[in-house]
Amino acid sequence: MNNRAWDSVASSKNFTYKAEAKRPWIPKTILELLEHTRQEFEKLMGPGPDIVIQVEDRICESNNYGARSEINRQIYSLRERFREIKIICELPMEFGYTEPEQDLAYHFFVHELFHCWISGSVSSRYEPSVEAITQYMTSWILVHLGWCSEDLWVQEQVSWQEIAETEDPPYTAIAIYKLLFDKMYTDNPENLFAFCRDLADCFYQQRNREEIDLLPILQHYLGIELVEDEKLIGKINRSL
Repeated sequence: MNNRAWDSVASSKNFTYKAEAKRPWIPKTILELLEHTRQEFEKLMGPGPDIVIQVEDRICESNNYGARSEINRQIYSLRERFREIKIICELPMEFGYTEPEQDLAYHFFVHELFHCWISGSVSSRYEPSVEAITQYMTSWILVHLGWCSEDLWVQEQVSWQEIAETEDPPYTAIAIYKLLFDKMYTDNPENLFAFCRDLADCFYQQRNREEIDLLPILQHYLGIELVEDEKLIGKINRSL
């Protein structure tokens, strides 16, 4: 049972946004962000869930912020229907009043929305690649639509390179994947978008299975199996 006292509640065609605290943005702003983003994701990856997604902007302790999505599904034979999707972003009380904090909040909302297309049950072997494309496309869409400045994109690219050169799994693997996706985008943007479409289709086709096999897609687009072997990581780093 949810006994939270919402400071504000607003709805659009595809979303309901509930905020537990007063934020520097108005609810309409987040609804516009989500609707614009959904339209772009549908252009890239096809139709999204045909239900209203509930977005909860909750209060948390200052050192415990983050985001997650709760996706409840009901499976009919080989097809799957969404029953409920809840995007939960937990942010401190006085959060969002600086540009970096605002960018991070927008990133949380969009990141979890991307998971509505690229989601499912994958083994830990594939989690870095799924998280990397989700983070990469979240940043890309925010800059592409003008919700975040291009400075964010430049800063993140520098950060990816720095993390890729460390030995801190799984963050190293995630950073390397993001650099590989960035190279794919630089060489041919349509190739990256095709990767997103095929990945989304893979999840859609296999959602009735316990675990999804992404290896063929990774091999096809990246020419590698998995970023997990130390020798492979070193080889990739030298080529980037």
